[in-house]
Amino acid sequence: MSKLKQLSGLDASFIYLDTDRASTGGTMIYVYDQSTIPGGGHLRFKEILKHIESRTATSPIFRQKLKQVPMSLDYPYWVEDENFRIENHVFHVALPKPGDSSVSWPRA
Repeated sequence: MSKLKQLSGLDASFIYLDTDRASTGGTMIYVYDQSTIPGGGHLRFKEILKHIESRTATSPIFRQKLKQVPMSLDYPYWVEDENFRIENHVFHVALPKPGDSSVSWPRA
């Protein structure tokens, strides 16, 4: 079993401020342009998953989850996720046809 690490008060505050309508977490979006692959090959989603999963060993935090203290008497802890699956964290989304990279994003 790995050593438990408790969240700081500041880190825990981000968890406590999280709601269904306002997330304090982050999201990354990567755009893969198949036309840039050498030799005209194709990059498959399973290859991307395999690459990302191979990098999760560089920091234990990537394979951990939060464990709440009963009755919220203290800040949560990071614990190893025995059931970690990269497929639960990385998703493939494609633009419907005729979508392409010329999409303009709405400005707030």
